[in-house]
Formats: sequence, structure tokens, C-alpha cells
Amino acid sequence: MILTDYMDAKKLQDLQDFFSEIAGLETVVVDMEGERLTEGHDFQGEETDSYDIVVNGEKLGAVVVSGAADRKAKSAAKMLGTMISQTAILEQQKKRNTGKFDSVRDDIKKSGELVQTINEKTGHLKGIAKKQTILSLNATIEAARSGEAGVGFAVVAKSMQDLSNQSAGIYTDIETSVEEITNLINSIIDSLQ
Repeated sequence: MILTDYMDAKKLQDLQDFFSEIAGLETVVVDMEGERLTEGHDFQGEETDSYDIVVNGEKLGAVVVSGAADRKAKSAAKMLGTMISQTAILEQQKKRNTGKFDSVRDDIKKSGELVQTINEKTGHLKGIAKKQTILSLNATIEAARSGEAGVGFAVVAKSMQDLSNQSAGIYTDIETSVEEITNLINSIIDSLQ
């Protein structure tokens, strides 16, 4: 990996410029091959000191300062190296978390759509339960008209009515649970925006 994989070159330049202005620091940032990553002081022919830029245990470059710089300037260059390292780590985490955030948001949206589908299908089942209730009522009426011959049919109609009532109760429970899940998903989506 190279330093600019972790952080934008403009941010790197801005950070160096900020330090240069505050500390009167003449410095540049270089990669592992010694190629400049930022614009700055021209050190041709000068002796230089460098301070490593380390990200996740890997050296990715260095902050270079004149060897003739005073102790405060060298301390500022060392601090700049540390700040660049920390900024690169934060930028990496930001990129990684943004991807995770987008994935979580998409998964939550898909979950909401699935819950909506469940809710619609549960509504259809509830409609079937109502029709079963009507059919069992009609069967009970017909069994009563048939007299003695319809007694067995009446028992079946009663059982069908009981099953229909149980189904309706289950569908109501499912609707309540789906509504609670929908509210939770909407709450999560609102908090992520």
C-alpha cells in the first residue's frame, strides 16, 4: 500500500501547509521511494532528517526536514509525521465504515420491503380466514336444515369455524409483530440518515 491509498493527496498537502505555517517548518512528505507526495522546500544538496509515516505497522513514507533545522522544527516535523499517520488511519476507517454503513442501510431497506411483502400476504390469509368463517356458517345452517342427517356435517362445520377463528387470531398476532418490526426498521433508517 502507498500513503495516497489511505488519504487524499490534497489533504496531505493541506496538513503539511498548516504545519509549515504554524511552526515555520520547511518540509516535504515523500513516499517509500523518496518521491515527493507534497510540494514544499527544495532540499537539493542539503543534509536532511526524516520522520517515518507508519500506518497499521507499515512504513509508507516520511516527513523530510533540513538537517540544519533547529530542535523545535525537528520536533514539529516528527509531530507532522505522527499526525499524517493518524489521519491516514482515520481516513481508512472512514472509507471502511462508509462501505459498511451503505451495506447496512441497503440490507435494512431490503428487510423493510420483505416485511411489507409478509404484511400483504398475511392480509390475504386473513381474507381467506374470513371466507372460511362464512363457509362454516353456511355449512352449519345447511346442517341444521338437514336435521338428523346433517349432524356429522355440523360437527365438521363447527371444527372448521374453530380453525378459522384460531387462524384469524394468529394472523392478527403476525400483523402486530410485522407492524412492530416495520416501526423498528423505520426508526433505524431515520437514525442512519
